[in-house]
Amino acid sequence: MSETDNIPQSDCAPGAIHPVASQDYFGHSDNIAALEKSLGSGRFHHGWIFAGPYGVGKATLAYHLARVLLDGHVSDQSTEIDLLESSAKIRTEKTGRLISQFAHPDMRVMRRSFDTKTKKFFRFIRIDEMRLLKEMMHTTPSMGAHRVALIDRADDMNEASSNALLKVLEEPPKHTTFILITNSPGQVPVTIRSRCRMLKFNGLELDDFKSAIEQQFQCQGQSIKEDTNWQDLLHLSGGSVRKGFELITGDGLKFYAALYKILDRLPDLDQRNIDMFVDGILKDKSGQDYQAGVQLLSDLLYRLLRGRVEGFSLSASEKELSAKLVKAHTLERWLSLWDTLAERSLDVNELNLDKKTYMLQSFFAMRDLARGAF
Repeated sequence: MSETDNIPQSDCAPGAIHPVASQDYFGHSDNIAALEKSLGSGRFHHGWIFAGPYGVGKATLAYHLARVLLDGHVSDQSTEIDLLESSAKIRTEKTGRLISQFAHPDMRVMRRSFDTKTKKFFRFIRIDEMRLLKEMMHTTPSMGAHRVALIDRADDMNEASSNALLKVLEEPPKHTTFILITNSPGQVPVTIRSRCRMLKFNGLELDDFKSAIEQQFQCQGQSIKEDTNWQDLLHLSGGSVRKGFELITGDGLKFYAALYKILDRLPDLDQRNIDMFVDGILKDKSGQDYQAGVQLLSDLLYRLLRGRVEGFSLSASEKELSAKLVKAHTLERWLSLWDTLAERSLDVNELNLDKKTYMLQSFFAMRDLARGAF
């Protein structure tokens, strides 16, 4: 039984297959080529940052890379390596099985832990995790010549854990690779970024996006509704497989339509639409629909704000809504509100505050700000 069967994992969407279990890989051919070139050069860099939106395949590619590194495919001699083909072969061997079970002695995965007492994830990667990493760095690899440290996500580190990682990176042990996954590279200290190579990941294109989501459902013996609007799903998710999966399983498309109606009426508020949206996302006792609703609101506001930036793509209806609400003289105030709502959302989860009150206050705050745009 793997670790993912026992407790929730912060690096996996509820109901989805974990990145370590994803078999086929879609998109990001340039990043794969960059890794293969470095792997085959005989001078593979010790630190990598995989940066980009969450749910686009960063962690999945990191596990493909880890298999190849830990199975001894990398040497000091130049050689050609097919990263995905090699990973597929290793997956069924001892190295691959141990990685899938989070039991490989030469690999450490650091992520936010689940607190079994509060039934919530810790807000940050704790310093204890970094201490265990430092202990591993002082030992000899058990199964081969290489070690891997995977941090998912680097922007979940606090100051203490960041400083602990920096000390290791300043004098990296030989034959050790650090892979840092981040959705917000700007939140990773520059002292850490400067010691790593960065690969930037973007949202997937339609065909890869669709194939990756279909893989999620096929692995669980499920199917996707034939009337799924893939173009809308791609737009709302930004090409993120995780977001797309959450939108499908959490009725996200329906919630988006209701949410858009609310914002489209601003600076007026239709209480009936608000009640339908808020009550709808709170019906699900697991909290998945609520989280999807909060994320939809945050993402929609983000797109409306980015819509004021030339070259940022919006749907026709969102473009009209952005022009209506976000005036030049209110742009900074909208940005501040977007940031404030994100912080309050974290407080709701951490302090177990009333979710309905948070949602209602969010709409009231948008109403008050929208009044200043007219």
